[in-house]
Amino acid sequence: MEKFIGKVVQLIYIDRKRKVSIRDVRVISVKGGRLKAYCFQAQAIRIFALEQIVDVEITRRNEGA
Repeated sequence: MEKFIGKVVQLIYIDRKRKVSIRDVRVISVKGGRLKAYCFQAQAIRIFALEQIVDVEITRRNEGA
């Protein structure tokens, strides 16, 4: 996951309530089993548990967005 630091990626994520979401995020850091990222949908920094990330793909989102 460290290779995505600074990049905008699309996550498929299953939260604690087992709800699946697809989010575009800019990865800030990866540490202690957690991914810290700016979430464009929430317009805020969010923490994601690595074990709950189903898939990650680099997006075509403008890097300046």
